[in-house]
Amino acid sequence: MASVKLLIRSDRKDLGTTTIYAQYTYKSDKKKFSTGRSVAPKQWDAEHQKVIGSSVEVQELNAHVQKVKGRLDKIIIAANMAEVEPTLEYVTERFKDKTNADSPPAPEKEKKKAKALDFLELFEEYINATRATKAHGTYKHYKTTLNHLRTFVALKHCKLGLENIDTLFYYDFITFLTQVKKMTNGTTNNQIKRVKVVMGYTGERGLTLNSSFRKFKRLPMTQKPIVYLTQAELDLLHHFDLTAEPRHTKLRDMLVFACATGLRHSDFIRVTPAHVTDDTLRLRTIKTEQWTEVKLNSYSRPILSKYPEGFHKLSQQKFNSYVKELGKFCGIDAKVQIVEDQGSKTTIKWVPKHELMSSHMGRKTFVTQAFERGMDAAVVMAITGHTDHRSMKPYHAIATTEKRKQMENAWG
Repeated sequence: MASVKLLIRSDRKDLGTTTIYAQYTYKSDKKKFSTGRSVAPKQWDAEHQKVIGSSVEVQELNAHVQKVKGRLDKIIIAANMAEVEPTLEYVTERFKDKTNADSPPAPEKEKKKAKALDFLELFEEYINATRATKAHGTYKHYKTTLNHLRTFVALKHCKLGLENIDTLFYYDFITFLTQVKKMTNGTTNNQIKRVKVVMGYTGERGLTLNSSFRKFKRLPMTQKPIVYLTQAELDLLHHFDLTAEPRHTKLRDMLVFACATGLRHSDFIRVTPAHVTDDTLRLRTIKTEQWTEVKLNSYSRPILSKYPEGFHKLSQQKFNSYVKELGKFCGIDAKVQIVEDQGSKTTIKWVPKHELMSSHMGRKTFVTQAFERGMDAAVVMAITGHTDHRSMKPYHAIATTEKRKQMENAWG
């Protein structure tokens, strides 16, 4: 399998600067191509394959190395179109020839070549080609969809060429996801969306004229309820005596901190007191790479002071698993109605809230509590990074309902 990634030499980290390479891998063989640019090792983000920083110089540097990587990606795709094995020797030769390294085959051959191209291979190539520009969570979602496609192909005993991504594939894949994988319509829609993105990518590359995927429709789905902690539940969690379960203490502190700041898991696990100036937390978020500022409050301030070195680096998967145990131990068991659409089947069930607890509950709780406590929508959105006012409407509705309920309880 062919892939390209940007990296620096691991054995040059003690030097002032080191060269940035585009490493080509094919069938376990590897070759490094110099990008002609260098960087201080501490400035290199290996996970996202880019130089850290936002200055004009850094942006130009990242643009240059991405251009070099893009040339190699084009050579690989052109080789696939021409049904040529992209060996290290072939890619090296084409990389040296800057005049026509990524020339596509003649237009009249396009449809024939598209049939021969394997969609799963192109899907993986897309993942590798765009990894540096996607958040780690998004990258993992695409890998998951690719695994589902591989299972689907193995079950159907077929090969997916680009011309096979048509209406028949659409219905077969949906049936597989909803009936074999038991996915809800919402999760199924996400898989279909990623298939459409990759097909769009292959079309932009000139690999196929097949546009059937543009007609793939989203399955109907019931709007998911916003699962959050009420003020009473938040205070219960915040002050709960965990003497009998001390292992939950740090986890509880992280969740309450998330509820009081609106930060995502990828951000709150990185916070330390060093991020605070004048009682305001300032942090560049992982997902959007935008700066956010959050004023500390009576919940977040004392919690952060307990951890001078920052919180325990707990993966989101483990966090979401353990926090359900925490919620159950603290008695957060109010019933929540869940409506699940699976194909044409709709199931309604009631589950205790602790079963739905996750790291993202902190963000949802912050927004809901902010509106209930009278904060302005523009201020809330500035803190959380939301840019779409429509996404705030469900939270406004909850806050209005809660205020009405409290008024009735207080005044009859």
